[in-house]
Amino acid sequence: MTDTPSAEAIQEKKNLIAATIKALQSGGDENYLRELLALLQKNLSGILVMFERNPGLDAATTDLYAAASAVVNDMKAGAQPLARKRRLLRESLDRFDERVLLARPNTRKPSAAWCKEEIFLAA
Repeated sequence: MTDTPSAEAIQEKKNLIAATIKALQSGGDENYLRELLALLQKNLSGILVMFERNPGLDAATTDLYAAASAVVNDMKAGAQPLARKRRLLRESLDRFDERVLLARPNTRKPSAAWCKEEIFLAA
């Protein structure tokens, strides 16, 4: 049995995720946006292992990653309306934050193998 993750560690991950979302919304070239998307996936996987499996948190994480992917894909394609996709991204971040607040910290050894196989397939 391991110690539960600290509130500071959880908040640090949430801050990294929020900063990555903000950078995604700012735009950039395709390679930069792809790197940000990979960083987002890494940070989302990192925060998920801090909590017990929770279908609501899993769904909010999938939704957030899918919204970020849509913004990245549409920026490189020049698709419109980008403003709507940015709004959806902000809203999905809010839902993700709400679910993190409701989730119970994990007291077992973390295992992130399921994260990549299940959570990020939707995008």
